Amino acid sequence: MFNLMKYEFRKTAFSKVVILAITVIAEIAYLIGVFGEWERTMAIGIIGLTMCAMIGIFYIGIESLLVFHKDLNTKQSYMLFLTPKTSYQILGAKVLENGIAIFVTGAFFAVLAAVDISIGILYIGGVKEFFNVVDQVLRSIQVEIELTPQTVLFPFFAGLASWLMTIVTGYLAIVLSATVLAGKKFSGLVSFILFMVLTYVSGLLLDHLPVLGSNEANACLMIASSFVIIAIMYSLTGWVMEKKLSV
Repeated sequence: MFNLMKYEFRKTAFSKVVILAITVIAEIAYLIGVFGEWERTMAIGIIGLTMCAMIGIFYIGIESLLVFHKDLNTKQSYMLFLTPKTSYQILGAKVLENGIAIFVTGAFFAVLAAVDISIGILYIGGVKEFFNVVDQVLRSIQVEIELTPQTVLFPFFAGLASWLMTIVTGYLAIVLSATVLAGKKFSGLVSFILFMVLTYVSGLLLDHLPVLGSNEANACLMIASSFVIIAIMYSLTGWVMEKKLSV
C-alpha cells in the first residue's frame, strides 16, 4: 500500500511544487508589506495566500480525478492494474494519498495563517489594529468573516472533509463510466449526471444533520458524517472495480 501511495504522489508531485512556489511568492509579498508597513503590498500577499489555499486545495482534488480517469482509460498506468494488488488496495492508495494531500495542505495553510497573524500582530501595533487591516482587505474583496479560531478552523476542516467526499464520489462516477457504461452512447454525460446527483444527495444529507449545541460540535459531526459517506463510496467503487473492471 505504501509503495502504491508513493507512486500516486510522484504522479502529482509537480503541481504541489508549483503551488508551494506560488505560496512562497505570496508570503514574501505579505512579509514585505508587514515589515515595510505597505498596506497595499500586504493586501496583495493576503489575497495571494488566500487564493493559493483555495485554488491549491481545489486543484489537488481535481488533479486526482484527472489522473484516475487517465489510469482507467489510457495505457498510462496499465502496469498498475497488473500488479498483485486488489482494486480495493489500488483505489485505497489513491484515496489515502489524495486525502492526506488535501488535509496536509489545509493544515499547512492553517499554520501559515497563524504564523502570519502573529507576525502581523507584533509589527502592526497590536491585535485590534491588525484585524482592522485584515478586515478592510477582506471587505475589499467582498468577504465578511468573523475572525476567531473557532469560526475559521472548524468549518475549514469540515470543508476539507466535504471536498474529499466529493472527490471519492467522482471516483465512483469515473469507474462507472469505464465499466458499466463503457461503450454506451452518452456514457460520459450519464456518469457526470450520476456524479452530480450523488454529490447533491450527499450534500443534502450533510445539510440535514441534527444541530448540536455549538458550532464546533456541528463541524465535528459534519466531518465524521463526511468520512462515513467516503467509506460507503469507496466500498462501492472498489466493488465495481473488482467485478467489472477489465484492463
